[in-house]
Amino acid sequence: MAESKVLYLQKVKNQNVSHILHKIWEHEAVSRIELVQMTHLTSGTITNLTQELISHRLIKESESISDSVGRKRVNLRFDNSYFYIIGIDIGRTSVSVVLSELTGNIVDTVEYGTEGITNPEEVLALIEPYVHKLLGQAESRKRKVIGIGVSIPGPMDQRTGKLINPPGFPGWAGYPIRPTLEERFKTRVFIEDDARTSALAERWYGIGRDGRDLVFVTMGMGIGGGIVQNGRVLHGTNGLYGQIGQMSLMTHGGAGDAISYDCWENLGSIPGILKRWSGNGDFRDYIVQVRAQEPHAVKVMEDTLRMLEASLTSLINLYDPDVIVLGGKLYPYLSPHMEAIVENVRSRVFDFVQERVIIEKAFYGQMQSLMGAVALVFGHVQENPLLVLGAD
Repeated sequence: MAESKVLYLQKVKNQNVSHILHKIWEHEAVSRIELVQMTHLTSGTITNLTQELISHRLIKESESISDSVGRKRVNLRFDNSYFYIIGIDIGRTSVSVVLSELTGNIVDTVEYGTEGITNPEEVLALIEPYVHKLLGQAESRKRKVIGIGVSIPGPMDQRTGKLINPPGFPGWAGYPIRPTLEERFKTRVFIEDDARTSALAERWYGIGRDGRDLVFVTMGMGIGGGIVQNGRVLHGTNGLYGQIGQMSLMTHGGAGDAISYDCWENLGSIPGILKRWSGNGDFRDYIVQVRAQEPHAVKVMEDTLRMLEASLTSLINLYDPDVIVLGGKLYPYLSPHMEAIVENVRSRVFDFVQERVIIEKAFYGQMQSLMGAVALVFGHVQENPLLVLGAD
């Protein structure tokens, strides 16, 4: 019974601390009096918990401000002077590492090409010396790496930390990525599907910082999605929530041709585009042909845009988000057409929401999933501060 009471009190404390951190982050800087009003916690609880967070160097007191009667108040904001986060983005053609301060300020970063490498151990061998260097760098600066976030193609088993046969990612099926990295770096590791980490980058550091519901769509060698509702990324019963690249699309070659079905990823990703083009060369060669107005290349691009338009319309009808965010290596080649696509999407949804359809580009561009790996750790700090910080 006594143990149950202790666990209950710890759970309540964690919830209260999390609530405080969310409000400080959402408003960037708030006073203790404002926190009392926002959280409905007592002034004594706010004083005790914020003092504990200051002692852990998670938040700090900042500049004083004056209220309407001239009294001075002290603001609280996140403290960047102690904690670091390491983010790792393992993609299908490259792997990147970043060292970041708690609030997303980049300290150092590196990228290695991995095209043609299908052995996970070879990929990790590229980054292992650099990660050890960053850990040593943090130690020499008397800073603490609060965790390592990993962005990698899914699906994955979050319980075991193993990948589950990610499409278009040969050699990684069943690989125990989380336990492997925890053993090598002796640091807490968090893993997540790269599309979801991209959504988390927006949720914590980008357009969704205020808690808006959003759908993130990443388009490149594959197509994936991350869904954020009420400030949290959703997973679903089998961890497949947001696997938007698997949506079925209807295609046909023209008048009289048979109708067929395939998934958006197989048709609209970079490999899918190249397959439909059937030309000689890589994606850069294809884009050259589009810009030269070669008829077949242009037709393939037009079909790709129509698929994007239809898929975005479906996403709005399915998830009803405040905003859809688009990113990935393919997006820059589609972006010149986005104004027309947004107008067409608006014409295909309910009349009363047409003007509320917002489609934006990713905040971090090509670094989106890498910064998402950082945001993954930062999100755990926000949601489970006592666990992550090792607080009593």
